Amino acid sequence: MLRQDEFDSLCHWVGESAEQYKGSQDRKKLIASGGFCNYHFWEFQRLSTHYGSAGIGLELIDRLAKILRACDRRRLVDIFRKRNEDFKILSLEGEGADCLLCRDLKKNEQAYLKELTGVLKDSGYQTRYAKGCGLCLPHFIKIIDYVEDDTLLEFLFKAEISQLEKIKSDAMNFIKKRQPPLCWGQTEDEKKSGLKAIEKLVGRSGA
Repeated sequence: MLRQDEFDSLCHWVGESAEQYKGSQDRKKLIASGGFCNYHFWEFQRLSTHYGSAGIGLELIDRLAKILRACDRRRLVDIFRKRNEDFKILSLEGEGADCLLCRDLKKNEQAYLKELTGVLKDSGYQTRYAKGCGLCLPHFIKIIDYVEDDTLLEFLFKAEISQLEKIKSDAMNFIKKRQPPLCWGQTEDEKKSGLKAIEKLVGRSGA
């Protein structure tokens, strides 16, 4: 769901990068925020035309140049030396700089996790959840904040352990069957065990 939200939002911003939308409220909001994070900027570039990227880039570069010209250099150097990894120079002027797409996805993520806690109160959905891959570790940790029922919490822990054991078993069998003729008997779950292990540990690519 988050991946679809991300793609839909990227398509929206690609549309907003067209020259006819230069003065739109969304475009102004994007420039005021400082654009996107590294990942989403490159995904935007991948979907966008070179004209769209140039248009957004032009506005952001112009804003950055104005900040550098206007700021006292000693103060700026002092800020750079004391910066943390979240510091963004575009936050020195007006609104704080952050990736609008990341911010929206974070809100959606919270809403989906809350919704999942409600869905999993149903025993039928619990059965289906337990048989699947469940939550990746980052989302498993985050959903704990939204679980108010100890019974549901216990279910989530048991399901997570069972799913980890299943991936572990599939990965072991996949490796054992690496040579012919055993490799011809590898199951689909075994073949996907490497991808599933990474997804379980860190989530899907870009998520």
